[in-house]
Amino acid sequence: MLEELEKIRKEIREYLGVRFDLLRLQIAENISGILSKTAILIITGYLLFFILLFLSIAAGYFFASLLGSNELGFLCVAGFYTLLLLIFMLFRKRIIERPVIRTVIKLLFPKTGDNEE
Repeated sequence: MLEELEKIRKEIREYLGVRFDLLRLQIAENISGILSKTAILIITGYLLFFILLFLSIAAGYFFASLLGSNELGFLCVAGFYTLLLLIFMLFRKRIIERPVIRTVIKLLFPKTGDNEE
């Protein structure tokens, strides 16, 4: 009887050790996925920033050539960005907040084969 209890105790310890290792691996997988997606987002945002910057400068000079004034050309580009900002502020919940919340939830709670509905 005592030997059986010792055997059960040993098996429980092994089981708990395996479950703990599995939990650590799942956490490491989630963290690495979040970090890699964050790095991709930062690099993509950085490159898009420079593309937008140079396209804005080109558009400013294009409008300047059409209007005959650098100031008016760049004022048109600034007006476009102001209009874009106003639209963004009006629809920020639909454009930014809800998709970000959904994405964070998907990153932190990915569906696995065990818990899919």
